[in-house]
Amino acid sequence: MASAFIVVSMVSLFLLLKGNAPQAQALFERRAPMTLAMAIVAIAYPTWAIVGGMLGALYRISLAQAPGGGIGSPNLTYTLAVTLAALALAAPIALLLRRQLAAVLALTLAFIALFGWFLPYFVSA
Repeated sequence: MASAFIVVSMVSLFLLLKGNAPQAQALFERRAPMTLAMAIVAIAYPTWAIVGGMLGALYRISLAQAPGGGIGSPNLTYTLAVTLAALALAAPIALLLRRQLAAVLALTLAFIALFGWFLPYFVSA
């Protein structure tokens, strides 16, 4: 997820730099784009590792509390919870970043795919 986040963030950062939005220009006057890019990379990996660990623990709990697969996932309850949480978190971000809607959607779909469907296959029971 960190790799997907970095790729999408860098493309978005480039598009903001290339565009003429006044808010983006004010940001780039205070911080150099390279500084922003390095900060994103430095923060992304540990942050997404922590999120993945927490969701792995949540998955183990969901196995004990609500076992049963569905929709291609070993645990339907966990997958639905991750999907609904991701959509609920992405909705306000998408409203705030309307110009970057494709980036928000790409990250939301990556989050749902990686944590909702793939993570259960990588966590040993």
